[in-house]
Amino acid sequence: MSGYDIVKTRETLIMALKQDDEKAWAVFYELYAPVIINFARKRGCPKELAEDVLQETTMVLMRYLKNFQYDRKKGRFKSLLFKITESKVIDAFRRAGKISRLRNSELFSKATSEDHARIITERENIWDNEWKTMILRESLQEAKKRVNSRVFKCFEEVYLKEKSVEEVAEQLKVSPNLLAQNKFRVMKIIVDTAKKMIHNLEKS
Repeated sequence: MSGYDIVKTRETLIMALKQDDEKAWAVFYELYAPVIINFARKRGCPKELAEDVLQETTMVLMRYLKNFQYDRKKGRFKSLLFKITESKVIDAFRRAGKISRLRNSELFSKATSEDHARIITERENIWDNEWKTMILRESLQEAKKRVNSRVFKCFEEVYLKEKSVEEVAEQLKVSPNLLAQNKFRVMKIIVDTAKKMIHNLEKS
């Protein structure tokens, strides 16, 4: 079962995780492992440390979900996962001795409240970018499953590889009009899938 399959079901992913559903945890890793690892890497963690962040984030989430009561007003899963991941990145830095070096640095000692706000915003932006990448990746995979390979090839060559319509039409032996139709068909699936995932993953 893909990430898209489970987040579009009636039972939300977060409640399935709370029930310790194996498929849900498999989907969690499919969706969020790249987000967490890439975020940690961009925050400065080497590969091994980033993998530790993933494991520790998952363990904290497991403990948290045991007593979790769903309440839309208390915030989003996206924000919760960011806070846990960021705290585990800081823990990883602390173990590696990076926190003490930062605290003793001249830059850190002169940091203002505006500097701290900017740093937090930068970290949130990194997280948001990785989150968007995950949604795009899953949406592309969903589109690839729902159309035949030739239709997706039209989209891939024109939109992803940025080749000209004329070049791709000649390459695939299709008319420019059919090429445009195939591109639109795939794009619609991607957009619709992304909207549904955003609704289910960010609005819940």
